[in-house]
Amino acid sequence: MPPFEGRSLNDIAPGESCRIFALHGRGAVRQRLMDIGLVPNATLTVVRSAPLNDPIEVRVGATLVSVRRAEAARIEVLDA
Repeated sequence: MPPFEGRSLNDIAPGESCRIFALHGRGAVRQRLMDIGLVPNATLTVVRSAPLNDPIEVRVGATLVSVRRAEAARIEVLDA
């Protein structure tokens, strides 16, 4: 369950787009997400989910990145 009331990146189906509202959490994980372009107001598209449903692949601009489900649960998103 996400640490907030809204939708998390885990709620977005492959092929759908969303906009990052907030990153919840602190430290190295939060910094890693920001370093790969997952920052507030960034628009992304969920491309696919790996076998066993973890990680998920998302497109941010022209870049494809993989995000673990545990990390995705801390990314609060809005409709694109």
